[in-house]
This record gives sequence, structure tokens and C-alpha cells, in this order.
Amino acid sequence: MTASPGPSWSGCCNLTPVHPTDEYDRTSLRDRVYGQATVTHEGRRSLVGSLFTISIFLLLVSFSVRQVTAPGNATGVLQSGIAVVTDVNQLVADDAPRARDLARNSDDQVFALPGYPLDIALSRSELLDLDNEQLTGLILERSAALVYADGLRAFDRTGEQSFNRFSSQGLIELAVSQVSQSTYDRATIASLIFALATAAFGALLTASAEGWGRLKGLGLATAVGAVPGVLVFGALYWIVGRLGGGDPFESDFREITRAVFQVPLRNFGIVVVTGAVMVAGSLGFSFLDRRLTRAAPEPPATDNPGYDDFATDPTPAD
Repeated sequence: MTASPGPSWSGCCNLTPVHPTDEYDRTSLRDRVYGQATVTHEGRRSLVGSLFTISIFLLLVSFSVRQVTAPGNATGVLQSGIAVVTDVNQLVADDAPRARDLARNSDDQVFALPGYPLDIALSRSELLDLDNEQLTGLILERSAALVYADGLRAFDRTGEQSFNRFSSQGLIELAVSQVSQSTYDRATIASLIFALATAAFGALLTASAEGWGRLKGLGLATAVGAVPGVLVFGALYWIVGRLGGGDPFESDFREITRAVFQVPLRNFGIVVVTGAVMVAGSLGFSFLDRRLTRAAPEPPATDNPGYDDFATDPTPAD
């Protein structure tokens, strides 16, 4: 009898070995691909966040300028500034008597106050019937309307006057002349443009995050965009309050200027607080969401869920 050979283990044990380097290569490739995508996503989000902060800063500046230069708000600023620039109170006290004498001895119906730098017309009855205080108020009212309409050109009656903008007089004239209709129109257009840009960048920034991180990122970018305005206009408000002397007109102009800086300071402050509330709200809601999720009961686990139907409703045999 011939003995049969034993079973050969060469065939059953001829298995392809698993190399650890293959798994490592797959993991490394996945990290490189998704890691690069994550870096690119974060870079885009940072860019959008930066553009949003810049846009909201410019929006608040242009909106504040629009508020200050609005026709109803500009009158007080202009009258106070013009009073300082022209020293109209002293001018009326010195020259109004001579102008009244001229009106009494002349048949003309329209007169100008000698030495006044703005082209303001006064009627015969106004010169003769109004006292110095009333006449000063009328001149300032008409001067404010003229400067608001024409800007710096209103101070140039001949068209050949030059302004030294490095002198205190020139700086005040330049600042007063910026409170004008043209500045209001430009600020209105700028506010509209930056409002649209802020809305667009805000939408992109929100879409780039997830969950409560959207509210947190938007609130943080909002606060960061408004903080520089609080610092800048807060410093200007503080500095202006310590300038000038005890002259009544200088004091009025100082208070009016502080009121002007208070407008953007208030606007930026409101936005900073709003951003901080958004960040705090996102953190609070996120914490509450995690607590509720953790406290929710989990569904009971069952053994062999795929075979439940067969166990409860077996198919009858043929």
C-alpha cells in the first residue's frame, strides 16, 4: 500500500502579508489632502473676517459723517464755528452803528456788513429794527446756510483769497467748511456702499462657520472692527475738551466740536457692545446646547438588530 502524502500547508497559508506602511501611506495622504483643504478654508475665512472688520469700520465712519452733516444737525456746528472764525459778535458791535447810519442816509434796500468775510445781505429794515444780538443771530443763521451750500468757497468773496491751512484760523475754516451739503451727499453714497459690502462679507463669514460658531465669529469681527473707532474718537473727544480758552465763542465751539466727536464715539461704542453681546450669546447657547445634548437619554441597544424581523415574525415553511 502506498502511503498518501499529507496535506500541504503551502497553499492554505500562502497569504498576502499586510504591510504597515500601506496603512501609514493612506493616513498620510488623507492628512495631506484634507489638512490642506482645512488650511485653505481657514485662510479664506480669515480674509473674509478682515474685510468685514474694515468694511464695518468704514461704514460707521461714513454713517457718522452723514449724521453730523445732515441739514438739521449741521446748523449748530456751522453757527458756532463761523462765530469763532469771523468774531462776528465783536464785528457787529464795531460796525453795525456805521451800517445803520448808512441805511438811514441811503435809498438802497440791501446792505452788507463791512469787514464780514461772508457775502451776507441785510435789508434796510433788518439793520434799523434789530438790535446787535438779534442782528448777530440773523447773520450767523444766513452764514451757516451759505457755508453749508458752498463749503470753503463761501469764505472767498473775490475768488482769489488763499487760505493758510497750517494756521489755526485756516484749520478752523477748513473744518467748518466740511460741514456742507456736498459732504453729506458723499457720506450718504459711501454709507450705502459700505453697508452693502458689510452685509456681503458678513454673509460669507457666517457661511464659512458652523453651529454657534457663526454667531461667535460674526460678533467677534464686529467688535474688532469697532474698537479702533472707540479709541480714536474717544481720544479726540478728550483732547478737544482741554483746548481753547475762556472766551464764550471758543467755549461754545469747543462744546460743539465735542458733540460732533460724540456722534461717532456713540456709534462705535454701540457696535462694540453689540458684538460683545453676540459673542457672549454664542458661548452661552453653545454651552446650553452641549448640556442638553449630554442630558438626552440614549435609545436602548438591541442584540442583532438586523435579525429582529426574523425572530419575531418567522416565515412559515412551505
